[in-house]
Amino acid sequence: MQRTPEILTLLLDAQVQFVIIGGVAAVAHGSATFTLDLDIVAPFTEHNFTKLFDALAPYHPRYALAVPKRPVTEPPTELATYQNLYLLTDLGRLDILSTAQPVGTYDDVASKAVSMELYGHPCRIIGLDDLIAIKQHVGRDKDRMVARELLALRDRQATKPR
Repeated sequence: MQRTPEILTLLLDAQVQFVIIGGVAAVAHGSATFTLDLDIVAPFTEHNFTKLFDALAPYHPRYALAVPKRPVTEPPTELATYQNLYLLTDLGRLDILSTAQPVGTYDDVASKAVSMELYGHPCRIIGLDDLIAIKQHVGRDKDRMVARELLALRDRQATKPR
């Protein structure tokens, strides 16, 4: 069972640098979509991964795509060389990306991120325009559907009287 609020609390308490993208970000922007994981973009640095894996250690992080789901045992220095990490923990799925195409790196995404309260915590969420661009770029049916919904939400916000 996915326990996104608990994963977020762990990451925030550990002061991990990240921006929320994907389905959780879509919901934060007003989408009615359903998601089974937490997607983030983060700096792939030894320092950031040390904090992240120290926080996740009690929840047995494993490689989500490996068969069988083997534990993550590599040191943060090695993990920092990866492009993406797809993790399964006792709290649920956490996908960590180094880039979010077509927007770019963590710094690119973070520069236009917005602050929103999520599950009682201030969180950095990918900007709506960037999220739409990513959903359109990925091109899966479910992502195109969410992109259309987000475009409609953006249009509705633009026409609201201020």
